[in-house]
Amino acid sequence: SDGTISDATGTVTITDNDATPSLSINDVSTTNESSTSTNLTVTLSAASAQDVTVDFTTAWSGLATAADAGTDYTVTNGTLTISAGETTGTIPVTVKQDNIFEGDETLYINLSNPTNATISDATGVLTITDDESRPTATLTVDATSIDENSGSSLTLTATLTGPTKG
Repeated sequence: SDGTISDATGTVTITDNDATPSLSINDVSTTNESSTSTNLTVTLSAASAQDVTVDFTTAWSGLATAADAGTDYTVTNGTLTISAGETTGTIPVTVKQDNIFEGDETLYINLSNPTNATISDATGVLTITDDESRPTATLTVDATSIDENSGSSLTLTATLTGPTKG
């Protein structure tokens, strides 16, 4: 009253002082060589008010080679979205059954290119525990003795009880 308003609107700026959430991926071990998915979990350090995205891809390690991709596991890549208010998302990796003893193998699932978050742990490790038994070897000899001056040869036969890699 008794006056005029020259500017009826005020602007209030609320500065977000919360730290940007960070992403991490867990490590998983599976004994399941049955062509099913094993999930790795990506976790945000705190829920975000915005959707968070991150790219992912499988990468071979020294114990799971590029040659194993497609035979021991399915190569996978894409973008994971963790919706606003959520704190986890999963990345499925298919491990394939084979009948070859090859020992335990590991492969990596790498995170990159996050939006609305940073990355604190960019590499998940998936260990595939081999479910085949170590083959045994037998050695048979077709003769018990040979004359070293005869010029004859002796045949030795080695047999594995099952296939093995490498």
